Amino acid sequence: MTPLPGTAEPLRVRRWLVITALIALAAVVAISWQTPSAILLALIPLSYTIPLFVWLDRLEPEPRAMRWNAFLWGAGISVLVASSFNDLTSAAAGMAVAAVVSAPISEEIMKILGISSAAKRRQIDGPLDGAVYAGYVGLGFAAVENVIYFSDAINEDVLGSTFVLRGLFSPLAHPYFCMWAGIAVGRAVQRGRSRRVAAVRGLLVAIPLHATWNLGAVSPIFSVLLLGHIFVVLVRRIRRLRRAEVALVRERLPQLAFQYNLSPAELEIYGNLRATARLRRQMTREQKRAFDRRRVAVTKAALRA
Repeated sequence: MTPLPGTAEPLRVRRWLVITALIALAAVVAISWQTPSAILLALIPLSYTIPLFVWLDRLEPEPRAMRWNAFLWGAGISVLVASSFNDLTSAAAGMAVAAVVSAPISEEIMKILGISSAAKRRQIDGPLDGAVYAGYVGLGFAAVENVIYFSDAINEDVLGSTFVLRGLFSPLAHPYFCMWAGIAVGRAVQRGRSRRVAAVRGLLVAIPLHATWNLGAVSPIFSVLLLGHIFVVLVRRIRRLRRAEVALVRERLPQLAFQYNLSPAELEIYGNLRATARLRRQMTREQKRAFDRRRVAVTKAALRA
């Protein structure tokens, strides 16, 4: 009987990611010190966007430390590096060039590096995992960026429209752009292909999408129609990916039954999200923790089989 696979290295929140996120936060606080409410407003969209990715990640939840690492990557190093490039471009060529050229390129490259970091640590097993990590990286970036946007909106007395646009209509914009790259990296991992080539392929989608969004001020109707259509395509693709991942786990569980000593009850429940939820409701907190550890380990083994 083979023991269930563990993690090759301890998964912890990386200190340097915390430090860079604090530096980025300190920088935006310094810029918006006269409008402290902008910080609280930037946290509001997280209350209804993070649960979406928790729900999406139910089959094989990613380790909490890795989710934090992805979020902090977006909120820290990505913001610091991308904003530096954007400031240099703005000074040399103007704000329009920075918004349409520099921002999409620098921001999407930095975000995809965060996704690739999770893949390097063997935490991405397929395209759905790539989408989840892209989501957390994008939300981290957007949270810090929104502080600046909301601060400027308060000073210009246009907070209402700005919050509706960024907090209600487009809180998933940054995750949406880089999710294509995350899916590409996840598919490459699943098929044993080059992650770097997949990342470049994903960037070839993410960067034009981001640039099109930033062009919205020039041609809002075109941007809304194009990005709205592609967003629907992305949602449908993620639904298919989720169904395919569940089906793959269910298909491979019988192959792992003897190897990992799976009981008939486990074969019936693992990979069935509704049955899992019903069973967990009857457990104590400690029982849930033990059950989740084994279920996630079995699911990961099935996805890697």
